[in-house]
Amino acid sequence: MHPKHIMSKIENIKAMDLVSVDNARIKQVIDTYFHWKQLDAEIKTLSGTRGINFPSELSEYMACYALDLLVNKEGSNGDAVDMSDPDHPLVIEIKGSSAEQTSAPNSFSPSEHFDDLVYVRLEKYDDLLKIYRTGIDSEKLKNIKVNATQTVADQQAQGRRPRFSIQQKIVEEMGLEPDAVFYIRDKKIERK
Repeated sequence: MHPKHIMSKIENIKAMDLVSVDNARIKQVIDTYFHWKQLDAEIKTLSGTRGINFPSELSEYMACYALDLLVNKEGSNGDAVDMSDPDHPLVIEIKGSSAEQTSAPNSFSPSEHFDDLVYVRLEKYDDLLKIYRTGIDSEKLKNIKVNATQTVADQQAQGRRPRFSIQQKIVEEMGLEPDAVFYIRDKKIERK
């Protein structure tokens, strides 16, 4: 990356409202997760529907805790930041799924810009989160086929929100293993 682009990126990151996920914050997130899980079960009982989507706020905080990333509280320009190399910080986009089917789609905005896509897959019945650092940035993402005739870039150019299964199109096709597994109930992290 050109030095001018790095400086611009660092300035954008400095303007973000970044927070570290400490023990007190992850405890609050875990408590909220169990409230969500209870509400999800109750709504399924009442309506017979698929329930409530796993809130991105929970998956983002859990992923950041497990990977030692900073959460971007403002929610624009990426979900998190990796500051492990302060001279070359990485903007992270986090997408999650709690669906039992691996074909469940994830959607992207028409103007995504990030350095690494992190995918989190909730296994609700075991209360664990599998976390994958995919190595896919917003440029590589554009090449992914969303249907027989279009790529992510094609749909973004049309102002649409491309949708595809990250589990199928990235995790399975690339043969990825989780970089971390977060055991929610025990607050335990297993890293590869």
